[in-house]
Amino acid sequence: MIYLDGNSLGLCTHEAEAAVLRTLAEWREWAIHGWTEGTHPWLFLAERTGAQLARLVGAGPESVVAMGSITVNLHQLLATLYEGEGKVLIEQGAFPTDRYAIQSQLQLRGLSASEALEAAAANEDEIEGAFATGRFSCAVLPSVVYTTGRLLDMERLTAAAHKHKIILLWDLAHSIGIVPHQLDAWGCDGAFWCGYKWLAAGPGSVGGLYLNPRHHNKTPGMQGWFGSRKDTLFANDETLQPADGAARLQLGTSHVLSLAPLEATAKVLADYGIERLRAESLALTALLRNEAENAGFIIATPREDSQRGGHIAIRHPQAAALCRALRRHEVIPDHRPPDLIRFAPHPLYTSEDDCRKTIALLAALACGEEFDDEPGLVP
Repeated sequence: MIYLDGNSLGLCTHEAEAAVLRTLAEWREWAIHGWTEGTHPWLFLAERTGAQLARLVGAGPESVVAMGSITVNLHQLLATLYEGEGKVLIEQGAFPTDRYAIQSQLQLRGLSASEALEAAAANEDEIEGAFATGRFSCAVLPSVVYTTGRLLDMERLTAAAHKHKIILLWDLAHSIGIVPHQLDAWGCDGAFWCGYKWLAAGPGSVGGLYLNPRHHNKTPGMQGWFGSRKDTLFANDETLQPADGAARLQLGTSHVLSLAPLEATAKVLADYGIERLRAESLALTALLRNEAENAGFIIATPREDSQRGGHIAIRHPQAAALCRALRRHEVIPDHRPPDLIRFAPHPLYTSEDDCRKTIALLAALACGEEFDDEPGLVP
């Protein structure tokens, strides 16, 4: 199999599997004592995993915590940092969950999404122009546009947002683990992500979030007992005694069995080196692009390295049918309506030969009658 869908669901690593099995063994052996005993006490697993994730996003360990899902984490950051005055800006093609979470937060504040939510195209000039209007106090943008693979200039846009006193939250779902970030150095307010794409921590795995040090003293917008200082968890205090840093944004008890593979794979990627991953990823996506262009396909992803995330998107009117046909040949991309096929090579298991074979097969299928055009779901 040639697997090119790691930007939707990363493959299971040996380390992730071993971490789950080890945690099961700890549960069996230690039972309740697993929270505080053994070599990997569960009580601090969210913070330990956050420290590994921090190595991937250019942040101090106290500013990152592994928790929740991508949607829950966006809700928490909005609840904590968005004060409800001024509009919210999103990217025009934002992933639906971002839009839904923002709409919910606006409604909770008695605001109408039709009046308080606006969208801009995934273009730095247009986004900066929107910032300059003075209408916005908050923005939620993707580091990488999930459809086309377009990488936004995070440093530039963060600086522009702050110039106009706008809180900017970054959705890193399609960049963490494959693109380097410098969240502390860029002064980003907050960021959030899932763990099942490039981080390869398993289907539906725990996500994470980043909170800039200047916000560490903020009261969490949503409070839960695991956001307490660990020494006060069972103190039955009437008010939250918040943990230091991003850890205060935790809500419920850590999902231990789902956190175990995330800690393991985050360490694998960080040890391999995010700059090295990026260089090898760019080489593979450039090869895919060149092969596809030579075969006559239309590429939706920008050519420039500085504007390209970890995947390549090809436009074709029969994208869904071609995607199904590729899968029958054990080449696994994915489809995004209406006309995109996404290819996400991973430096740890995708070769240059895999890329060449994939485009050669795609070209042969597109010219033949082998693929079907029946509707169906291609995740």
